[in-house]
Amino acid sequence: MPRVPFSVTHSLPIDVAAQRLLAGVPKLEKAIPGGGKVEATQIGEDGMLLRIGVMGQTITVDSILTADAVGGTVEIPLVLAVMKGQISQMVEGAITRMLGADPQKQAAEQPA
Repeated sequence: MPRVPFSVTHSLPIDVAAQRLLAGVPKLEKAIPGGGKVEATQIGEDGMLLRIGVMGQTITVDSILTADAVGGTVEIPLVLAVMKGQISQMVEGAITRMLGADPQKQAAEQPA
């Protein structure tokens, strides 16, 4: 499976960045074209593993949060390898949006 590295810089306190990333996972699931499933696992204090189910395939995003960036790799199934550039850009865009969003606003947008 192709593995594509990514890095998204930020200037947030690390605890705020972590909170925003976790709060953004349900919204990410809703944004997947054609529907999909996102499973998030926090690893230690600074890592997150996302498994994104789409089109019968699983894209795995392994990331580490540092004081100035979220970086890691996107593992793309061979069936979707021709779209690896687009998928990587979508992951980076989603992380950028998550980091820019206010977690209280995101929580208010979630249905009860």
